[in-house]
Amino acid sequence: MPLLLGFVLSGFFIWLAENISTFWGVWRYPNQLGAWSAVHVSKWSSWSLLMVMTFTIVAHLRHIKASIHVAKT
Repeated sequence: MPLLLGFVLSGFFIWLAENISTFWGVWRYPNQLGAWSAVHVSKWSSWSLLMVMTFTIVAHLRHIKASIHVAKT
């Protein structure tokens, strides 16, 4: 599976879980106080972007960790 597709699918399933959670009242957004409505689709792209950023940061930090040489005493 292509990496980008994995990020988009992960974002979709997090968005889906967010909709299920707000439907069952685990938490509510201000626009859901009167009646339940689906979480806006724009949150899907936010979750996907978060997945991309997290992967990039972790990959970069692993590269930095591999290049650091600590002298053993």
